[in-house]
Amino acid sequence: MQDKGEDKMVRAISIGLILTGAFASVPAPAGAQGAEAGLDVTVPSGEVREGDLYAAAEVVRVDGLLAGDLVALGQRVLVDGEVDGDLIAAGRAIDLRGPVGDATRVAGAQLTVSSTIDGDLVAAGNRLQLLEDAVVRGRLMATGSIVEVEGTVEQDLRVAAGEIIVRGTVRGDARVMADRLELAPGARIDGDLDYRTRTPLSAEEAARVGGAVRHREPVHDEDSDRSWVGRVFRSWFWGWQLGSALLIGLLAVALSPRVVQQLVSAIAGETTLGALLGFGAFLIVPIATVVVMLTLVGVPLGLIVMLLFGAALYLAKLPAAAWVGERLLANAGRPDPSPYAAMAIGVLVLYLLFAVPWLGGLCWLAATWLGLGAMVLTGRRYLAEGAGQESAS
Repeated sequence: MQDKGEDKMVRAISIGLILTGAFASVPAPAGAQGAEAGLDVTVPSGEVREGDLYAAAEVVRVDGLLAGDLVALGQRVLVDGEVDGDLIAAGRAIDLRGPVGDATRVAGAQLTVSSTIDGDLVAAGNRLQLLEDAVVRGRLMATGSIVEVEGTVEQDLRVAAGEIIVRGTVRGDARVMADRLELAPGARIDGDLDYRTRTPLSAEEAARVGGAVRHREPVHDEDSDRSWVGRVFRSWFWGWQLGSALLIGLLAVALSPRVVQQLVSAIAGETTLGALLGFGAFLIVPIATVVVMLTLVGVPLGLIVMLLFGAALYLAKLPAAAWVGERLLANAGRPDPSPYAAMAIGVLVLYLLFAVPWLGGLCWLAATWLGLGAMVLTGRRYLAEGAGQESAS
């Protein structure tokens, strides 16, 4: 039982570290920068765009040169040109065919890299393919169902996946955890290999490792096969929730930046009072709605209130996420961050915490209460200002 718990903890820590890397060193907005949203956001071929780009669209494309950082959220994120700075992207399909000048952090269903990344690559998704021409100058840290490494990783490899296939070269150490690991002919790991799989490598495969080879077999869980579908569904549902929250949060910042900032200011200025008000609203509104619906006349009103309250519960996490993102960036020495970066980081942090058993439920309640309280405080302030203007007139 202890080994089984250790195995699950190692997997959780591995995935947690990989996802934490996705927001741990988000670039500070400097110089010219822009935010764009719509069906298609493109840096055209031949164009040089100065500054950072924050994009939320169905398709985000960089065909020219982006002389800055790219933060992108879309169904498809395609880089055929060049990104001179960091790249942070989440989408259904992410294809990096052009070079990236610094660290790259991506999450999506299908991730394909066929270019040079001049920094670390942190990836989470269903399938990651590092093609033959790809070069990662830093480390590769990834989690997914299938991870294929055909190119070159110049530093260490850290992967937790269902299936890992190495056909290329890893110049540093490799630490992997998978159901199956394959070192194909032509593969080479120059450093040590520490791996945990159901079956060990063959002697021929182990000879493709330049350093020490250490194997640990995971403890077999009889329920693992039956629960595999459930784990996959939960993983995809979590990813869908994360992507939806990111999209809605970034759109909220783009369309209503003043409202978002007022909500964040309410949390920052009156955190305790806001949490108490949010807790009160969380308890009182459903009870009051049920009481109203006991009368025939109150049924339509009660249904409307329940729908609005359900929307408020979902949206309440967004101002809390933006507040968390601002605090993290401030602690990292970036006191005046972009609201898009703050929202993206905050959402990633909160949803990572939401995925932790027991702790996730407490974090969900705290974020919801803070967000509801911010809505109450902001609404009360708005009504007070309106009453003041009427009395003055």
